[in-house]
Amino acid sequence: MSVESLNLDLFSLLNVPQQASPVIMHYAIFIARDLVYLLLGYFTLFWFYASKNSKALILKAFIFCCIALSISELMSYLVQTPRPFVMHVGQTLIAHEATGSFPSNHMTIFSSIAFAYYFSARRDIGKLLLAVAWLVAWSRIYVGVHFPIDMVGAFILSWMVNLAGLKLWNHYQEKLMSWVMWIYQKLFNSLIQKGLIK
Repeated sequence: MSVESLNLDLFSLLNVPQQASPVIMHYAIFIARDLVYLLLGYFTLFWFYASKNSKALILKAFIFCCIALSISELMSYLVQTPRPFVMHVGQTLIAHEATGSFPSNHMTIFSSIAFAYYFSARRDIGKLLLAVAWLVAWSRIYVGVHFPIDMVGAFILSWMVNLAGLKLWNHYQEKLMSWVMWIYQKLFNSLIQKGLIK
């Protein structure tokens, strides 16, 4: 069986069936479309109240996510793999532009953040976030905007970026954190002094 055939077979298996439960459909739409905003909002808010070590992990996740997402966008532009609805395959539950499908930006974001934590002292959080990443992968296929291979590609890309950048991060972490914290304290000094944020 070819990779293309396996990809299409897995898509048919995971995409929303004809007689799908409305509850499952709404759940999948929420995970596929809205969970990324909750995740990014949570980390943004958490930054203001986190310890220095936790802030360092957030910064690490942000940097690696930006790198992986930039590569993902470039690959998507260069490869221009059509999405399922462009090929008139399966059912589609949410509107989406007909941009390149491979790799998935959503999976890249979730996987990059997950691996940033997984390759750290907080591997427990990383494992949880990896499970969430695959939940997002399922949902994006279920709602019909991605193929399974898009998720695998994003997962591998995120893993490679995190693995390749780990030594550099460990070497420059203190310098980066000092610079970022200096800017942060300059911008929010009054709120920090009042004890409203850390």
